[in-house]
Amino acid sequence: MSFFEELKRRNVFRVAIGYAITAWLLLQFVDLVLENVNAPDWVMQVFMLGLAIGFPLAIFFAWAFEMTPDGVKRESEVDRSISITRATGRKMDRNIIIAMALALAYFAYDKFSGQEPDSPAETAEPRTETAAETPAPTMSQASKSDEKSIAVLPLVNRSIQAEDAFFAEGLHDELLTQLSRISALRVISRTSVMGYAGTTKRIPDIARELGVKTLLEGGVQRSGNRVRINVQLIDAATDEHLWAEVYDRELTADNLFDIQSDITQAIANALQAVLTGEEQQNLEQKPTENFEAYAYYLRGKAESKGYGRRIEDIDRTIESFQTAIDLDPQFAAAYASIAIDWTEKFWASNKLGDELQHALKALQRAQELAPESPETLTAEGYYHYWGHLDYAQAISAFDRALENEPGNYLALRGKAYALRRLGDFEESIATMEKVISIDPLDPDMPADLGYTLMRKGQVERATVMMNRSVTLAAEKPWSRFTRAELFLMQGSLEQAAQTTRSTTVGFARGQGYYLDIMLMIARAQADAERVDKILSSYESADSQSLGPKISQALVYLDRGEQDKLNALISDMEEDIQTSKREQPGKEATLLGLVSFYGLKQDRARLAEAVEAYYAAVNPDALRIVENRTIPTAYAIAGDFDALLDYLDRMVEQFGPWEFYYFALDPSFDEMRDLPRFQALDKQYRQWLEQIQ
Repeated sequence: MSFFEELKRRNVFRVAIGYAITAWLLLQFVDLVLENVNAPDWVMQVFMLGLAIGFPLAIFFAWAFEMTPDGVKRESEVDRSISITRATGRKMDRNIIIAMALALAYFAYDKFSGQEPDSPAETAEPRTETAAETPAPTMSQASKSDEKSIAVLPLVNRSIQAEDAFFAEGLHDELLTQLSRISALRVISRTSVMGYAGTTKRIPDIARELGVKTLLEGGVQRSGNRVRINVQLIDAATDEHLWAEVYDRELTADNLFDIQSDITQAIANALQAVLTGEEQQNLEQKPTENFEAYAYYLRGKAESKGYGRRIEDIDRTIESFQTAIDLDPQFAAAYASIAIDWTEKFWASNKLGDELQHALKALQRAQELAPESPETLTAEGYYHYWGHLDYAQAISAFDRALENEPGNYLALRGKAYALRRLGDFEESIATMEKVISIDPLDPDMPADLGYTLMRKGQVERATVMMNRSVTLAAEKPWSRFTRAELFLMQGSLEQAAQTTRSTTVGFARGQGYYLDIMLMIARAQADAERVDKILSSYESADSQSLGPKISQALVYLDRGEQDKLNALISDMEEDIQTSKREQPGKEATLLGLVSFYGLKQDRARLAEAVEAYYAAVNPDALRIVENRTIPTAYAIAGDFDALLDYLDRMVEQFGPWEFYYFALDPSFDEMRDLPRFQALDKQYRQWLEQIQ
């Protein structure tokens, strides 16, 4: 037998062909995945190297070894009279044909579909017909239906001084603000575009990812008392310049405002976006005559890292805005910005200090100077939202801000949250979709939208949004834990457990929620080892002081360790009195009282604590499902009538899907035989059958 025939007999040619086709398919898949997670180029290079090394190894294996009914053996050890290489070859032929069909199908799709297969907007989640699920159009869509869309890439700091980076970033933010005031334009927010700072990606690729038709790029150079700004507007479809300009001026506030106005007007003209008289007037307004004050204001804008900042980040921006105010006491936009910062700090610090008084003082000054400016109205909205939980007033202020600045990202976001708190879920969802359309790469809003859709029982749409959020920021616990709750809602306890186990929770402000979810899952699974591990983590979390003890009490109840429970309740007494004395109106204190009286099985005081809690907070459509402390306390106290009344209201408002928590949590085991509880559980099970 010739060498060639021997190669055929040992299926070497088949292995080579099969390996090549399979490697090509794997390359397409891996390239798609790596593109969506923004993996560095070297990852793909390493993968390709692995495939290249694997090819000769596969050929060697095919030559030296043979499949037999008894497993893999060396070819020299196989009796040719009983060899099954022909049968193996026929099986390989079938597999090769299937692989070739898949390869041809993918090639045809890539060649003729008219869409890029590796577009994040198309691969992060399945295509559907709703706006919520396709917030970022592909370039083919953008070119047909969204002619007046633009993304302003971060301006490159070309100055020698690194300090001037703040100046460039702030100027970029202000330019975005100016463009956002043109109703005919859709402008991508700062959060999404900042990810492209220093990028080497091609303009068409960036535009496709952001779902826009045009991009603006440029740079800023400060030198002494002069500034040089160059910008160019680019058609993403052709990668051609629509307009370009270089501004070389003396560094004054007036000149900077004139440059911003000129750039905005030029973009509007190039995109044939007609400005209203009011929009034209807004472009010509100058917020301050003091350049130094404006420079500190720009620094504050540059240091603002978006929604949900750390307290130390807020303190830095407060300092910058305060310096701007000190330099120009008539600077309305600086007052508005510092009012937002003080209000956010009030919220972030659990409403314990005098931050709200500082916020009100700054807001009142902004209202005196510029009562109808978008900045002032946005600050007013957050003052009502964060400061007083007055959601109706917040929405009113946000709407007025959006009249003058339709693309105001902060106002849209605040409005979406306030609408949700008032129970207007449909309008909240629609507003969240608008936010995503102008900030397609922000992972938080898809998670929030998914959370809202989940609360309405819209599992399929919620899944799309949560998958999108995880794709954009796999490291963020909020994205993963909301998805874990979605798994719980669908009765998938093990999937929820796997999702939480794969997430590293940093013990910062507000992270007690994650531990609560993890603990409930571990208790439902009766995983004693994991329960103890999670309990130890509470000590590191910045949660309410009673939080770890309440969680420990639930575990003692599960395990029937009454002596330990009684000792813990006695130990909690002092903490309760301290909280009542030092933080009487704090929400955590009021909920701590609810838990405490539930553990003591003091139904009368429990009822008073629940009433006090609801009297202290404004009506909130989410509190009934976000706050599981109250029904848990009812269950522990044995007040089943009050508990079932609570659950009836919850199911009436939101539907049976919200019953999942109570169907799983061991705290509710004692009442599972009650007819009313079983009726609610039956509704939940029927809903599960419908969605599965």
